[in-house]
Amino acid sequence: MGSRPTEPHLAGTKAWAMLTLVTVGFVMMTMNWFNISTTFGDLATEFDVGIPSLALLISAFVVGYGLMHVPAGFLAAKIGLRTALAAGLVLQGVTAAGSGLARNYEQLLALRIVSGVGASVYAGLGIAAVSIWFVGRAHALALGLVSAAFSLGVAIGLYTWADLVAATDWRTALIIGGVLCIISGLAIAVFYRVPAGSRSLHGIALSGSEIRQILQNRNLWFFGLAFFGGYGAYFAASQLISSYAVDERGIDVGQANIASLVVGLAGIPGSILTGWLSDRLRQRTTFVIGQLLLMSIGLMLVPFIAPSWLWAAAFLIGFGFNGCFAVWQTVPGEDGSIPPHHIATAVGLMLTIAGVGGFVVPWAFGLLVPALGYTTAWVCLAAVSSACACIALATPRRATRPLDTPLTTSATL
Repeated sequence: MGSRPTEPHLAGTKAWAMLTLVTVGFVMMTMNWFNISTTFGDLATEFDVGIPSLALLISAFVVGYGLMHVPAGFLAAKIGLRTALAAGLVLQGVTAAGSGLARNYEQLLALRIVSGVGASVYAGLGIAAVSIWFVGRAHALALGLVSAAFSLGVAIGLYTWADLVAATDWRTALIIGGVLCIISGLAIAVFYRVPAGSRSLHGIALSGSEIRQILQNRNLWFFGLAFFGGYGAYFAASQLISSYAVDERGIDVGQANIASLVVGLAGIPGSILTGWLSDRLRQRTTFVIGQLLLMSIGLMLVPFIAPSWLWAAAFLIGFGFNGCFAVWQTVPGEDGSIPPHHIATAVGLMLTIAGVGGFVVPWAFGLLVPALGYTTAWVCLAAVSSACACIALATPRRATRPLDTPLTTSATL
């Protein structure tokens, strides 16, 4: 993935406008993903459910989120990128707002699954919607801003929505979040455009040979597996570091929550700075591995660092994960064997491979804690993250798309 260092071309005004539309959508997507946790106290009372049922609401969304990455790519190739992109975000918004109208727990659970499906459609297509404008034009920086938007949406969903729930009620808060998501999706439907000359991005007949080529692409599989451990370790760390700090290290709740917040917010500078540096140096693989190793150092420090410095380990985890994610996302757009109208499918395949780690690694962490203790579990998180990262070293060499011109289908088909 690397080549000689070169100065990245600057994207035009229209490209940055399209990026703005898509990044706002990512804020809405993650905000409506994570804001459900701010309603748990009220939900437990109104629906008379306990922690297992509340935790299931989180898992239900993730189940939906894991279902549609690859099918969404096929859908976008068939009906057009803009239509599919907007449809995913509107679907999430409708079901998120509908969650505020749920009459019982079962309805809410079903709506969370469908909401995850909408987010799944938007996530992979949103990355592709940025790549087609920015290959060769600050590509990793643009996707770093997408990652930063993801982190910002998480922070808003977890913290701002808690204040909104307190000021109104849980139903009103969820409805407001859903409506904002719908508005963002409709804005994409009206204003988003693909680059001139990108005819196939408006929709084409699907080709079985092209689909097989994407699904059998070793480059995508190797990079997907390289992120398998880090992806799962991040979800485990971001959700469990706070409770670990309180229960195991005796840190007060306020400090523990700060550590949890830092994991999310550190991703903003991590993704932007790493994306910018990667564009200048063109060393994609080096940055993917390096940032995952940085994240692994943070994970390793968690059980050994002084409690007052836990935030520093949290910073390394968030910075490293999102820095890797920003560069990792450029792989499909810069693979010369992938037609532009299938970049979304390629992104979806990588997200699906890494997403399996999002299920397996936190589950394994949960089994290790009672069996071997927290210290061993954190060390294992660091080990699996760094071990998987090394898979990127074995990535097959492929012809990369020219990095000195914007991506259009007329140039590659």
